[in-house]
Amino acid sequence: MRIAVLTCIAMLLAAPAQADGVISELRGGIAAQGFGGQGVDKEQGAAINLETVFRSPRFMSVLLSPRPVIGATVAFDSDATSQVYAGLDWRIDFTKRVYLNGGVGGAVHNGETDAFDPTIDTGRVNHTTFLGCRGLFRLSADLGYQLTERISASAYWAHLSNAGLCTDNEGLDNLGVRVGLSF
Repeated sequence: MRIAVLTCIAMLLAAPAQADGVISELRGGIAAQGFGGQGVDKEQGAAINLETVFRSPRFMSVLLSPRPVIGATVAFDSDATSQVYAGLDWRIDFTKRVYLNGGVGGAVHNGETDAFDPTIDTGRVNHTTFLGCRGLFRLSADLGYQLTERISASAYWAHLSNAGLCTDNEGLDNLGVRVGLSF
């Protein structure tokens, strides 16, 4: 949790870096946790999301010029999952104002890796895996509208999963809205 808070503070302090052209956009918003999927009964509540999007380095043009992203989602409830993440983000403009962002990356979280399941009675302690391990894959998407040249609003979705690499898992989906400020 401390790492998530420190990351949020660092992102806010990074705003002046836009003057040298490093930062492309700052995004912030709110999300409903545990929206859809198997984890819906384990994670409920809201979280704040902050994200810094950097300009695409020239060498990434071979990958269709994705923009590097760092961010944090901090849960309001101390029992819910917070995360810090990094990845790459691609943007497709459908019109002058409507766009779609898609992202892929990794995250570190403070949520459950194994959860006790009292519904299974085998005479011993049983666990069902929740997120499986601390390091997870992260997928995301934004459907947005460019309100002005610099300000956008979007509905976004983010999914955490270990992709079956450490153990089976329920994953975690967040759905929210956020505002972006472009530089």
